[in-house]
Amino acid sequence: MPTSSPFKTAKTGVGTLFRRLSSLLLGLFCLVVLPNMITPCTAQAETGSDRDLLGLYYDPQELTVTSTTRSPRPLSRSAENITVISADEIEAMNAHTLADVIAIVPGVQVTGNTAPGSNTATEFAGATTQFIQILIDGVPIDDQVENMALASMVPVQIIERVEVLKGPASSSWGSSLGGIVNVITKEPALHAPFSGAASFSGGENGTRDGRGELSGTVGNLGYYLSGGNLQSNGFHPFNATENNNAYAKLRWNLADKGSLRLTLNSMETSPQVGLITYADYSDRFKLHILQSTLAFDYTLTDRLSFNVMIKGTRYDYSKINNTISTSERFATITNDEKTSGGTAILTWRQGLHTLTGGVEFDHGQSKTKLDYPLYSYKDKIYATNDKWGFFLNDTIAWERLTVTPAVRYDMTSQTGNFFSPSIGATVDITGKTLLRAYAARGYNLPVLTPGYSNKDTGWTVQAGLETTEIPFLWFKGTWFRHEFKERGDTVTRTLREGFEIEARTTPLYNTWLTAGYVFTDAKNLETDEDINTVARQTWDLGVHYDDKTIRGSLVGYYRDWNTPRSWGGKYNNFIWDLNLGWRFFRNNNAEAELFATGHNLFDGNQYHDEIFKNPSRWFEGGLRIKW
Repeated sequence: MPTSSPFKTAKTGVGTLFRRLSSLLLGLFCLVVLPNMITPCTAQAETGSDRDLLGLYYDPQELTVTSTTRSPRPLSRSAENITVISADEIEAMNAHTLADVIAIVPGVQVTGNTAPGSNTATEFAGATTQFIQILIDGVPIDDQVENMALASMVPVQIIERVEVLKGPASSSWGSSLGGIVNVITKEPALHAPFSGAASFSGGENGTRDGRGELSGTVGNLGYYLSGGNLQSNGFHPFNATENNNAYAKLRWNLADKGSLRLTLNSMETSPQVGLITYADYSDRFKLHILQSTLAFDYTLTDRLSFNVMIKGTRYDYSKINNTISTSERFATITNDEKTSGGTAILTWRQGLHTLTGGVEFDHGQSKTKLDYPLYSYKDKIYATNDKWGFFLNDTIAWERLTVTPAVRYDMTSQTGNFFSPSIGATVDITGKTLLRAYAARGYNLPVLTPGYSNKDTGWTVQAGLETTEIPFLWFKGTWFRHEFKERGDTVTRTLREGFEIEARTTPLYNTWLTAGYVFTDAKNLETDEDINTVARQTWDLGVHYDDKTIRGSLVGYYRDWNTPRSWGGKYNNFIWDLNLGWRFFRNNNAEAELFATGHNLFDGNQYHDEIFKNPSRWFEGGLRIKW
C-alpha cells in the first residue's frame, strides 16, 4: 500500500521526541559555549575557521578522494555522494573499530553493535550489507560465500581516513550495488626514524582495548607497524567478543619517481552472537582474515603515472550452533576461502582531462563444510570464480564545470558479464555553492554456490548541493533514487528513494554543532508494500568542543527501523554518547591524553531485533600516548 508522505512524519511521536531532545541539546550547547565566551579563547578568525572547515572551496587540490576513480580526484570535482572521516575525527570519538566510525555517518546504519567488536551489519539507506563492499586500501574484505564484510573487524588505529561512497560504485569497483567503504591506511612517518603511539582503555563488563603503533623512515625505507587486542564480556548473556589484529606496511621510496610497498594485514574476530531463544540455539563464530599486497607506484612522465598491485586474501571461518534446551551441537559450518589477483592502473593528465584506466583479475575458491549432527546431515561445497574487470573513467575539468564519465566491463566465470556505466557532473556556482548530479548502473555478485548465477542489478540517480553561502554554516543536501532488481528464487523490483541533509557550523570559541537527517521510502514495487527493516528516518546530532587541550563531544542518533512487531525491536529513543579527552602533556615530540566515554547516557533502547539489543548505559576510559 502507498506509504505516508515524509512531511507528515514530523507530526508523529518521533517528531515530538525530536523536539524535546533538541531542547536538551540546545541547553547543553549553551552550557558549553557560554562559559567560554567570558574567558580567553583560542578561536580562529572567521575566515580561518571557514578555511579549516570548508577547505573544499579554498584549496580543492588538498582534499582528494580515491574511491571514485581509483586515482586521486579533488572532492570538489566528485559528483558522487561521499563522506570522508579523518584519523583526527576517529580519535576524538574514542572509537574501537570501523563499525563505530561509519555508524555516525548520516544515511549509514550499523546493526548488531551489541558490544565492542561484536558481529555487525552495515546498511546505506536501505541497501543491505550484501550490497556494500568494504575495502582496505582498495582490497575487499568481503567473503565470497555471502558477500558480507564485518566492519567491526577493522581496528581504527591503522586508519588514516575512511571514504564512504553511497550508491552503486560498480563503474570503478565492480560488485558494489549499494556503495563502498574504503579504508585508507596510515603511511610511514616521513620525518622521523622512530615514532609511535600506544593506548589502553578499560570499561565495564571486562571491556578493554590495547593498541600499539611504530612508524618511521630510515633512508629510503619507511615502515608502519600496528597491533592490538579488543575484548569484552558483553552486555547480554552469551555476548562476549574478542578481536586481535596486526598490520605491517613497508615502503621503499624511489627518489621522486614513486615507491614500492608491501603490506601484511591479519585480523581475527570471535564474537558470540547471542541466545536465539525462539529457534532454541546459540550462535558463535570465529573468522580470521589474512591479506597481503605488493604494490608499485611510478611516475613515468609529468603527465603519466603507473600503478600495479598483486594481492592475496585468505579466510578461515568456523561457526558453531548449540541448542539451548539440551546443549547439544546443532550445527558446525566451516569455510576456507582463497583469493589471489592483481590490478594495473594508468593515470594520464592532459589539458582538461584526467584519464584513469585499468584492469584487474581475481581468482577465488571456496570450500565449505556443513555438519548437522541432529539431522545426521553432512555436505561439502566447492566453488570457484574467476573475475576480469576493465575500467576507464575521465575527469573533465573546465573552469567551474566538471564532468565525470566512467565505464567498467566485468567478466566472471560463474555469473557471466556485466557492463557498468556512470556519469556525473559538478558545477561550482559561486565559489561557495556546488551543485552535483550523478547517475550509475551497478550490480552485485550472488553467493558463490555452484549452479547459482543470478546477480542483483540496479540504477541510481542522485542530485544535490553543497554550500557555505549562509554565514557560519556548511550545508549539504542530496536526493537519491535507487531502483534494484533483487534475484532470489524470483526477481523482485525494489525502490529506495529519499533525501539526506547534513549541516555543520563554523567553529566559534572552539565549539561547533553537527546535524544529519535522512528520509528513505523503501518499497517492493511488485506489491507496493513497504520493505521492513529499512530505517525510514534517521537523525544524527552532535555538539563538539576542542581547544587543543580539552576536547569533547555529545552525539546522539535515532533510527526508525520499521521492523515487524514479531521481531521485538525497540527504537523509541535517541542514544546519546559523551566523549571526553584531556591532553595533559604536550611538547614538540610527545603528547599524552586521558580520555573517557559514557555510552547510552540516558539508557535508551535502539535496536531492530530483540536478538541484537543495544547495551544499556556503560562507561570506559583510558590513556593515549604519542611520540
